[in-house]
Amino acid sequence: MSTQRPSLLAQAEQIAQEFDLSPDDVRRVTRHFVHQIKDGLAHQRVWQLPSYVRLVPTGREKGKFLAVDLGGRNCRICLVNLHGNSTFTTIQSKHSVPPGVMVNPSYRPLFDFIAHRIAEFLDTQPGLRNTNQQLYQLGFTFSFTCEQTSLASGRLIHWDKGWDIPEAVGQDPCRMLQEAIDRLGLPVVVTVLANDGVGTLLTRSYTSGQTASTLAAVIFGTGTNAAYVEKLANVSRIGSEIDPDEIMVMNTEWGCFDDQMEVLPRTSFDDELDEASADPGTQMLEKRVSGLYLGELLRLVMLKLLRRNAFTMTCSNASWVFQRDGIDSSFLSELAKADPNHAKCAIQLIQHTLSAENVSEADAQAIQLVAAVIARRAARLAGASLAAIIIQSGRLEMSADSVPDPGYSMNRVQRFTADVTLLWRRLLRLAGIGSSIGKPPAPIPPLGSKEDEIIDIGADGSLIEFYPSFEAEMRGAMRDVPEVGPAGEQRIRISMAKDGSGVGAALMAQAASEMEA
Repeated sequence: MSTQRPSLLAQAEQIAQEFDLSPDDVRRVTRHFVHQIKDGLAHQRVWQLPSYVRLVPTGREKGKFLAVDLGGRNCRICLVNLHGNSTFTTIQSKHSVPPGVMVNPSYRPLFDFIAHRIAEFLDTQPGLRNTNQQLYQLGFTFSFTCEQTSLASGRLIHWDKGWDIPEAVGQDPCRMLQEAIDRLGLPVVVTVLANDGVGTLLTRSYTSGQTASTLAAVIFGTGTNAAYVEKLANVSRIGSEIDPDEIMVMNTEWGCFDDQMEVLPRTSFDDELDEASADPGTQMLEKRVSGLYLGELLRLVMLKLLRRNAFTMTCSNASWVFQRDGIDSSFLSELAKADPNHAKCAIQLIQHTLSAENVSEADAQAIQLVAAVIARRAARLAGASLAAIIIQSGRLEMSADSVPDPGYSMNRVQRFTADVTLLWRRLLRLAGIGSSIGKPPAPIPPLGSKEDEIIDIGADGSLIEFYPSFEAEMRGAMRDVPEVGPAGEQRIRISMAKDGSGVGAALMAQAASEMEA
């Protein structure tokens, strides 16, 4: 006797359950990520990479600096003017990186491509190439996993985001770029190697001014990453030759957290995506969170339903549904914005994007449902990951106005938090005085003020900017973590730091110029 096939919506709901991330799942992920954060601080791992940035901006930095921001599938050339009052202006050009240089046996085509874009930029900006006497300092944001050996050098560990240039692995990105610049005879010197997360943190710290102490920055775009401020005494992986009373901005490279798949959720669609990727078995968190992969997960689900003849709609062989990586994460954002009370909006979007015909209301509902749960899982994993950083920082354990009496015995976490609070204040005062001779530094919030309680986070990337409920779902996941909870989540301020990686590279170049002077 034949059994009746479940309806399309029933099949979609069954798939949606596979992508569900329960509060218990979130807690497991956060606990495991806290363990990985600590492990990376103590041992040589491909995550928790020191950036060698040991002071965050105060907002008083000044100067004009070039920056190159390479990541995802784009390359931006920027001229950043830091005004010294927590504001900046930028002039930039944006270019798509040709696929033939993203996947290539040799690194030279990529860096020659970047150098030529720098040359074009200098030629199109009035006054930038009027003299060969002036050398422009350039910060290079290289959004791939590198182990930095200093502020201005590093070693590429591996490619991700679909890139594969074998000859570049193990090489210094700054050196490769400088070689290409020198071949063109440009008056440019690459002075710092920046990471997108680190750059975004510095940009947020600069724009938030001296009254805020930015803890971290998160990237949710083509890829995902985070950086945060750690007490240097905890970074035992780099030895004891550096003053342990200082701070260190850490590049978490959290996209590769739990590559062993101990706690991350797993569906057959995740496995299919990973097996077909350029780097199978790695970047497992990134493959569940970043914009490069969310559209592909939706495409794989739709493909399965199409092959089951579950849809009413039909798609030609030329449809993006049948093309690997054919669906962009922006499609998920547009589906989420479509009015649920007017199915026609979603139907038209699906027809236009997928070259589909005869799209029914049930088809649209099923696709919207699956897209929503894929994005929700990504946001909740992002929230669990950010919760791990905040827990590691200790900033939630003791409010800044908690001054224990002499007989009170602090535990290790509380003492670390108190030390960090005092360190932040000392650094802010020192930086404020040093950056404006003869002028008093901007006032620091009084102990116990609301501003003093805030945990400031910078953010960048199309997912968190354009997906309607991404931040809300992140916050929901953080509330599910007992160490954060509703009270802690309310103290977390997430602010967009647009184009943070490029401006951050300029801020690092400014810091390097001061150190050199």
